[in-house]
Amino acid sequence: MTQLNEVVVNENDLVEGLLQGKTVRRIVTKDTEKIDSYNHFCSLFKFNDVIDYETPADSNDKYSYKNAENWCMPDEYIQLNIIDHLLSKTQNEEQYQRVVAELTEFEERDMFPMLKFLVYMVDQLRNNNIMWGVGRGSSVSSYILYLIGVHKIDSIKYDLDYKEFLR
Repeated sequence: MTQLNEVVVNENDLVEGLLQGKTVRRIVTKDTEKIDSYNHFCSLFKFNDVIDYETPADSNDKYSYKNAENWCMPDEYIQLNIIDHLLSKTQNEEQYQRVVAELTEFEERDMFPMLKFLVYMVDQLRNNNIMWGVGRGSSVSSYILYLIGVHKIDSIKYDLDYKEFLR
């Protein structure tokens, strides 16, 4: 029997998994009524198949992209001054202004922790000689993601509007 240790599901996913013979021990879900009924049934008949769950309200901080200390990355990346890090990579006024404009948009969305994680992730990919794609979708319009190394498309060179990524 396959055991899933922690998954994010809705009620239909849970029922489908149980019908397929999967053992589910811990989940994050918005739907709790049927899970509570299932757990009640298990306790009445002394089954050991009780499902432990969290609701998103309980786990909001834990899974939030804003809570970088739970992302299993070294402190040096959590403490990274992402503004200085990115501005130091610019080579001319046009690049500098583009980074400032994008950083303003990322800051308004409280996405600096995500940028720090991307720096860490790309460093780990490089350090472990893992290849990743050239770029895909609207992310290639972000010059900041280009500087971090998430993709290889120079959005300034191709005159791509970063707002396509940050809509």
